Amino acid sequence: MRNLLPLLLLLSAGLAAETAPADPLRGLDARALHNRGTQRLAEGDLAGAEEALRASLSRDVDTLRPPALHNLGHVRFGKGKAALGGKTAGDATELSIARSYLEAADADISDMKDQIELLDRAKAEGREPDYVPATSALGGGINTFRTIKKLIPKEEAMVTKRAGIIATWTRSVGDFRGAHELDAADTQAKANADAIEELLRALRRETAALEEAIEAQRKKLEELRAVIQELVKRIPDDKLPQNTEGEGDDDENFLPPERQKPKPGAGDPKKGEPGEEKKMTEQEARGSLEGLKNEFGRKMPAGGQDGKGGNGGKPNDKKGKDY
Repeated sequence: MRNLLPLLLLLSAGLAAETAPADPLRGLDARALHNRGTQRLAEGDLAGAEEALRASLSRDVDTLRPPALHNLGHVRFGKGKAALGGKTAGDATELSIARSYLEAADADISDMKDQIELLDRAKAEGREPDYVPATSALGGGINTFRTIKKLIPKEEAMVTKRAGIIATWTRSVGDFRGAHELDAADTQAKANADAIEELLRALRRETAALEEAIEAQRKKLEELRAVIQELVKRIPDDKLPQNTEGEGDDDENFLPPERQKPKPGAGDPKKGEPGEEKKMTEQEARGSLEGLKNEFGRKMPAGGQDGKGGNGGKPNDKKGKDY
């Protein structure tokens, strides 16, 4: 057994080595890695191309550095372009939608303020206010509020995605610039870097404009909320639009707390969550005790001497004790 143990350990180590995934790039030299990366770039395998070209650069072969950097610039530009859906610029529709909702919010705020003024004037003059246009303006303002609130997280995700593209394209420019510095004859690398820098400037401008629109939307939400709440104060509950309280947990309820309807099951002490301990009120406890007293306080007839039931004895027989 003492001689067998080292052999078993060696076998275990051998099996572990066989199951470990082999690095297909480890045994390749700089040129083979460069050729593999170039081939994968031609095939559209950007991740595989980047891996092989970076491995080629790590071998520190000076003659291969310029072409490897040149191709790596194409890889990183291609990755950014793919993230933009095959385009070289951000979708201007995203910014237009953000700005259009800002304009819609301004229009809704103006309409609601007008209705507040009309309602206040009617009440001051002792007239019955016309709630129909006020209800319509309020419903439109609430819809715009909720749309903008749901739109902001999507726009923030767009900004984050574009920040990643900007970083990738910035590295691409660095790759092309490095290739041209190492090989002045590679004028195409310089032209590529110049063209990508122009695209970067446009993408940065558009991303900054989208960030400004998001910040403006946040401020507009606060303004919308304040005007909505003021108009709600002037409209009776039975004339409010249905969307005032919202349809889901994510929807904001614009009614003040004292006017909000209780949710089903809320405020009922007899109803609790499944498995939750329920405490009896004093009145319930007294009722239960009275019920138990009536149940166990009844007198039951005892059996006769002959062991038969209470109805088995003769009419003149004495009754047993009552317990």
